[in-house]
Order: sequence, then structure tokens, then C-alpha cells
Amino acid sequence: MRVEINYVTNPKQERVVLECMELKGEFADIHAYCLAKSCALSVFEKERMRRLNVHDILYFEALEERVFAYTQDGVYEVKKRLYELSEEYGSYHFVRCSKAFVIQLLKVESIRPAFNGRYCARMCNGEDVIISRKYARIVKSKIMEGFE
Repeated sequence: MRVEINYVTNPKQERVVLECMELKGEFADIHAYCLAKSCALSVFEKERMRRLNVHDILYFEALEERVFAYTQDGVYEVKKRLYELSEEYGSYHFVRCSKAFVIQLLKVESIRPAFNGRYCARMCNGEDVIISRKYARIVKSKIMEGFE
């Protein structure tokens, strides 16, 4: 892959152009990254609403009828269900990994086997998230497909 950078003088001229035979593999990753950088989600922090860049989210967790988004810097409440988040942000490499978690595959540092057919995903913030048996095959296929 050839990389070319052209500097511009006006911020309105900034853009990203991908030239590829097919939108797969690394090109699909770059495409998803660029879209995620411009995609934001409304979250709540201590009853104050703010916009959070989807690319900054490591994972979502459901706790006691509430859903939270975790980033490197903090935890925010989200007013959506996990299934809505996994469907809506699946193209940004979010995948359901258990009844209570949706993880962003690009933020997974490593995956190791746990017990009873489950796996443990180490996120880039050092947190461990369990991948249940029910979702292990789906997560594995997403990783093996190269996030296509």
C-alpha cells in the first residue's frame, strides 16, 4: 500500500481519499476509522449531556437496567440498549461479546482462553472483559475476517 500526504492551506480543503480495488482489510479499517472520527454519540455524565466520539469508546456495559460507555478517561451513561448499540455501531467494529458487554475490537489488546469455553479480552485500558461461549464464535469470526 502506498501512502501519500498532500498538505493544504485551508481546513475546508481537508479530506481523505481511499483508492482501492475493493473495500476490504486495511482499507475497510481506515474507512471505519475515518467515519468513526466524525461519528459522535450522546452520553450523560453526572446528569449533563455531552457528545462522545465513537472511536474513543472501548466498550459498553449493561448494569442494573442502565448502559455505560467506557473510555480511557471515564465512564458515561448511554440512553440506549446494548442490542441497539451493537447494531448501530457494528460498522465501527463493535461486537456483542456477552449478555452485558459490547466491545470495540480495535481496542482489544489480547484475548486469552478462560474456563468453560469462555474467553477473556484485555482492553487497551487494562480492563478484562469476558467473552461468553454464546458469543465467542461471532467474535472469533469477526477477528478472523479482519473486521470486514
